[in-house]
Amino acid sequence: MEKDNIEKIDEQIKDIMDGNKSKKGKREVIVDRKYAYDDGDTKKIDAISDIDEEEVKDNVSEDMEKAVEEEKEKTVEEEIVKEEDKDVETDDDKHGKNDSKKKKKKTLFWILGCLILVLLILLIILIPEPKEEKKEVKKKNELSSSEQEKIITGYGDALKGVIAVYYDKQNVLLEYEDAVKLVNYDYKVKCGEHEIYDDGELYLNNCSINGKSTKHFYGKKQEKEELVISDKDIVVYVSKSSGIATLTKPSNVKDYDLYKFQIDGAYSELKLLDEKNSDYVLYTDENYNVYMINYKTGKKVLDPLNYESILPIIYKGNYDSDYIAVLINNKWGIYNINTRERVVGHYYDSVSVSLSMGISGPAMNIFSLDDGVIAVANYGENSEFGVINYRDNTMIIPVEYNQMLKSGNYLWAIDGYGDGHIFDYNGNEYLEDEYDKIYGIVDGKYVLIKENDNVKLVTLKGKELYDYGELNLEDANFAIAYKDGALFQFDNPNKDSDDYKTDCLEVIYDNSKKEGEVKTTECGGIAKPILYLYPKKMEKVTVNFEHPEYLKTTYPKFNGNWEVEAHHNGDLYDKNGKYYYGLYWDEFKVHNVDFSTGYYVTKDMAIEFLEEKLDYIGLSPREANEFITYWLPILEDNEQSLVYFELTEERESYNKLNINPKPDSLLRLVIHIKKVDEKVDIEKQKLTRFKRRGFVAVEWGGTTY
Repeated sequence: MEKDNIEKIDEQIKDIMDGNKSKKGKREVIVDRKYAYDDGDTKKIDAISDIDEEEVKDNVSEDMEKAVEEEKEKTVEEEIVKEEDKDVETDDDKHGKNDSKKKKKKTLFWILGCLILVLLILLIILIPEPKEEKKEVKKKNELSSSEQEKIITGYGDALKGVIAVYYDKQNVLLEYEDAVKLVNYDYKVKCGEHEIYDDGELYLNNCSINGKSTKHFYGKKQEKEELVISDKDIVVYVSKSSGIATLTKPSNVKDYDLYKFQIDGAYSELKLLDEKNSDYVLYTDENYNVYMINYKTGKKVLDPLNYESILPIIYKGNYDSDYIAVLINNKWGIYNINTRERVVGHYYDSVSVSLSMGISGPAMNIFSLDDGVIAVANYGENSEFGVINYRDNTMIIPVEYNQMLKSGNYLWAIDGYGDGHIFDYNGNEYLEDEYDKIYGIVDGKYVLIKENDNVKLVTLKGKELYDYGELNLEDANFAIAYKDGALFQFDNPNKDSDDYKTDCLEVIYDNSKKEGEVKTTECGGIAKPILYLYPKKMEKVTVNFEHPEYLKTTYPKFNGNWEVEAHHNGDLYDKNGKYYYGLYWDEFKVHNVDFSTGYYVTKDMAIEFLEEKLDYIGLSPREANEFITYWLPILEDNEQSLVYFELTEERESYNKLNINPKPDSLLRLVIHIKKVDEKVDIEKQKLTRFKRRGFVAVEWGGTTY
């Protein structure tokens, strides 16, 4: 029987070993080796763990053999004992069973402890660390009502402080969006309802703090009072939808915001600096001095600085919002309008209005030559001109030239010796010392020069285009684009002083034919007629003449008509976007006057005479100054003159001006000047006053006898 039991045990051990071999890298480890036999069958109670084969591979055989031997010996002993005392249960058996139960409990507790430990580790890994931080942030964002009120109050105070600084120091009432950009605050505050009132007070409501709404508000809501307008008030109407401003009362006033202000003393011309992008109105006093007022605040620009005149600066049709020219003690300087800092000292007698035909001023604004670049002048025994950068007060071209004309993107400057110089806007000189004389430049590409007694046309780089041969030329009257080429006009040095039909020489170049010519021409025609256009809003305007054959020189080039984009402030642009301040032409004289009426004018009274009559007729200060700077030299060259003013109806009778759309008011003015050797008693001409309304068109020119 013992032998049979041993064989059975051997078979079981073999099965166990075969089972271990069949498992890849795993084997069973017997934890509690207790066997009981019932009806010859062996029942096994065991616990199994998985162990990596690599870790135990060297010890498997050894451990297994040892375990087998131990099991054999133990089993044999147990079987003998059981056979001898089969029916008697000893104390040892009882103790053995108790030990087995204790071991099982111990094992179960150990396994349970391990499972709990694993679960704790998993909980620590799976729950993110920031959990506590999120709780802290949440608590931080949960502001109390008093804390919210303090935050809104602090934010409102910061905004109001910024608004007050700009209002007091720079005469600017900030928009809400602009004020917000200037405030740094610890909390992100947004307010759906916000108002900045004319007195600088601030109202905020429907606010949120860091994205969470709050019931707290700032300031007091002001109810808009009904605007009461007196006879002395000037009102600006600003469209609520487009933001476009106008001085003309619209029919639907309810759709406009109204701003009123008053001007100290009398004023003549009144205009908006810009209809949409500016809060300023320009106006002139009785002495043609120009002022700017902020119509929203009612304060003068740079107030309380005591100045005589102030001019905005224009470049390519846009106003420079940062800089402005200011006249103090008859000298011009440049100021930063926002910081109130003086950038250029008061050194200059004049600043540039236009260099297309010369420099004149003051007017309602200044046209800069380039971005940040203007011409300046000083008047002494001889007028001297130069160019500066007004933003950093640097001298580009020294103030030492007797004349300066603009041509394209270049300047033609004439020095005290009558020699011409060509500069760009950076002060670089071209063709310097290459020729005996430079007479002028047209459109930056045609230059008339003198070389070894011959007059030639060359390019800016010195390439010869045409040789006119020997010519005796005096100072040029003007140089303009003409028939795809250029035209230079000079006083004729060989003229008979009584023959006004051959006063001038014209040097012409036709680029399409590559040909040039020199001819005499009548200087006594209608000289320098110029047309200004002031529509009520931006308009496409077409201009032509009843008798275009009377025209001689035109600028821009006249091809049957002029087509321009005209702006309310008088700026004109052709289809290529090129800027003009007026339309210019010369024409043959086809109309003479007999001076049966008019005015007797001496050299000494010329300035006062022109200023008085032009103001009465109705020219604006700018137009009058352009007129005077052209015709004053002629009146002062004559010791005594007769003057007659040809006005619109008479001028229209022999060369009608056709403008489409038709202006609401048109003024055409030509001055006729006749030199006399003695005083003449002449019946004074009765002048009519021109009333400006709606779309305004103004033309002026003149002729001599």
